Amino acid sequence: MILRDLPVGTKVRERKSSLVFLVADHNHTGYAGTALITDCAIKLAPFDASEPSNPEETKRESGNNFYPFSNIHQWLNASEADWYTPAHEFDAPPTAENIDHGRLDFYEVPFYSSSAKFTGAFTYKDDPGFLSWFSPEFVESICEVDVPCVPDRDHTHFVHGQPTSCYVKSKVFLLSAAELGFEEAQTMQEGFRLSLFNDGRMRVVAPTPAAIGKPDDYAYDGVSIYYWLRTPAPGSTNASYIYDSDHRVIDFKGTPLSTRTPSGVTYVNSVCGIRPALHLNPSIAVTDEPDVDGIYTLICSGGANG
Repeated sequence: MILRDLPVGTKVRERKSSLVFLVADHNHTGYAGTALITDCAIKLAPFDASEPSNPEETKRESGNNFYPFSNIHQWLNASEADWYTPAHEFDAPPTAENIDHGRLDFYEVPFYSSSAKFTGAFTYKDDPGFLSWFSPEFVESICEVDVPCVPDRDHTHFVHGQPTSCYVKSKVFLLSAAELGFEEAQTMQEGFRLSLFNDGRMRVVAPTPAAIGKPDDYAYDGVSIYYWLRTPAPGSTNASYIYDSDHRVIDFKGTPLSTRTPSGVTYVNSVCGIRPALHLNPSIAVTDEPDVDGIYTLICSGGANG
């Protein structure tokens, strides 16, 4: 059996990392291969770091929400230990002094749990790139795609230059609001709804134990966490949408944020969940039967065409 034979919503596991993905679509509009998205938030991190040398005050204080320039885009597509290089002349890495550590809360469905609070060091400049988590065969089987992105709304403030295209080549990327199923946000500019999200419940995820520094047997059943989208907040150069599982969204000072569809927004140097997506060669073999947890295992032999 091969990957394209599995219906949307099926769980598959990559062997080396043990990460579990959901089949999100096959031959999704604008992309190649089979779309997969992690079934959990795999990390807690800022979207981008503050940029202390940026002449624009908002980006200097809170980072840059243009996805191709973001730290998280670069980290998701890197396999090296020393992955960071400046994406523009004012760029800065996600080090302790450049991010808002704050306090991150996650939620029990449907009620907020005051006991579910944690703090930590959420820098990732010194973390190996995300692709290092996987086997070389799996990485080779990921399709590089052109990911549509919305540029800075106010071009007069785009002081470090605007690329000629609003697409960025990626093996791994964050979803847009449109791909998550909120077509009214950036209609046709950032892609189209993935079939998986015809069921809105599939938007809700928990964090992995590793993401929140808990032991592997940590019980987080029924818990959800908010996570970054690559969609910038309208009219902003330093805030992006997050999906908040339909809960009240607050910033790290307890101030309510916007609750307009599809989610709240927050400054990109703040800490939220990371839920990556990718497109995989649909001809990759999978185990004939799922395991006791209903998860198929990918059997990669290399090659991204098919």
